[in-house]
Amino acid sequence: MNSYQEQWWHQAKSDHEAFILLKSAGIAQCHTLHYLQMVTEKIAKAYLWRSGSPPPRSHAGFVHFLRFLGQIRQTDRERIATLFTFTNYNQFQSWLRSVLPIAYDLERIAPALANNGPNTEYPWPHATPSSAPVNHDFSVWKSLTTGQGRDLMRIIQIAVNRFPEYADT
Repeated sequence: MNSYQEQWWHQAKSDHEAFILLKSAGIAQCHTLHYLQMVTEKIAKAYLWRSGSPPPRSHAGFVHFLRFLGQIRQTDRERIATLFTFTNYNQFQSWLRSVLPIAYDLERIAPALANNGPNTEYPWPHATPSSAPVNHDFSVWKSLTTGQGRDLMRIIQIAVNRFPEYADT
């Protein structure tokens, strides 16, 4: 792990701790989801820094991160599958493909990617606000409470907690 990755990883860990606290306290979905979205963005950027070059300045990154994990070198595949608690790499790849829509929806709640619609920070639409995040029932939250969504949150936790074990993969 290089020093740039370490900085992003530390911030992702802190954001994940805040997410867990907010979730356990029953705080509004918008705040809880905001922190989860930030965790995924930052762990993705930490991983993408492995080349030593900065990743794009964008809130999108989590889906790319998952896709990268689904296409790693042959020599690392079984180790990565085991690290993320899968029996084998084919099972891991299949799971990744199945959760990409949820990951995409999670990315898209960032204001810069929400296209003037539901986001976790600002009332929308921008020119004539009629909805506030605190009053919104986010569909991605419902997805995250299903089996696949809960499993995605478990994998996010592993991605954060065990980052040093795959940071250079």
